[in-house]
Amino acid sequence: MKPQMGSNPVNPPVGIAPAALPIEIKVSFVLDTPDGLRRITFGLEKDTDGVTVNWTISFVLFERTDPTKAFVDPIVSLDVFVSEALHAKAAVAAQNGLTPQQTAHATGPAANAAQAAQAGTMPQPVANNIIQNTLKVD
Repeated sequence: MKPQMGSNPVNPPVGIAPAALPIEIKVSFVLDTPDGLRRITFGLEKDTDGVTVNWTISFVLFERTDPTKAFVDPIVSLDVFVSEALHAKAAVAAQNGLTPQQTAHATGPAANAAQAAQAGTMPQPVANNIIQNTLKVD
């Protein structure tokens, strides 16, 4: 199934949940904000059967009010299926790590979108689009 196409800002194109395939690559990056109050675990997983390829971002957000205290349970944990148009960028990020700009996007706009979706103030497809756009940032 192909991702939805269109430019509707309320329902932007996002990846569609694919069928399960064998895992080929799985990496995870732990990203902390400079103030130490927010931590993101940004995982990339490539599943393939040699013909079909699917990429998934696992996005986990932790927050705390005191940087001297330990992070506790995540406040948001979700999987975002990456649109086919971003598969090449996902492969580069999995191999080379996230750039400083991608890290800033993941810990800022992407984390804010995940929180807004969790709170019900942003539609989940919009938040998913913002999260997967972390891969677009150069």
